[in-house]
Amino acid sequence: MFYLRLNKVRILNNRELLGKGEIQIMSFVTLGEADFPNFNEFFKTNDEKRKREIIENAVDKVINSRVLPEIGKVKDNQVITFGDTGLIVYKADNIPPDFNWMLIAIESDKKTRDNAELISKILTDKNITSIVGVISALATVSNPVAAAIATLSTLISKSLTTIFKKDKDDEAGLFLASFIEKEHYPNGKREKEDVIDSTGNMYVDYTIFGYK
Repeated sequence: MFYLRLNKVRILNNRELLGKGEIQIMSFVTLGEADFPNFNEFFKTNDEKRKREIIENAVDKVINSRVLPEIGKVKDNQVITFGDTGLIVYKADNIPPDFNWMLIAIESDKKTRDNAELISKILTDKNITSIVGVISALATVSNPVAAAIATLSTLISKSLTTIFKKDKDDEAGLFLASFIEKEHYPNGKREKEDVIDSTGNMYVDYTIFGYK
């Protein structure tokens, strides 16, 4: 069995001018090549239509991995906990050789967006063309499939941030990480506290636990 547990999150600035802000956290976990088998085909085919289909399927896979922890009003520098055992944001029957994790926090007073809405806003003709171009440029790197998967998470996070800004929702945190079993959890376990995110506004405590 394998578990990724979110233990705590600390938001320095809740992006609200006064008082507490309504913080929404979104967690996305995907495996490496196991979740994106078509990326090998992406780098072999010259069919642009097929490339776009592969990207659309990949974005769909990432967004539909979303887990939405229930969060209430949050003040500046507040530690958000998930009970005394944390929150399982991903579990699997087997220990994966690698996986990617994206954790986004936004200050929002709007209703929760469903996955279909997010996917439709990301997969505009312009965005698909851009993503295909960026991923195609990775064909010459040593491991293009691994690079494509990691890059896709970054591109999706940027698209989501743009969507939220248009809806006047402020980004409060963005944590992106790629894990490899042999390097990061060789014995099936990894536990970290106060890991700072890419915005400098969010700190994350998490546990990776796996056993055979």
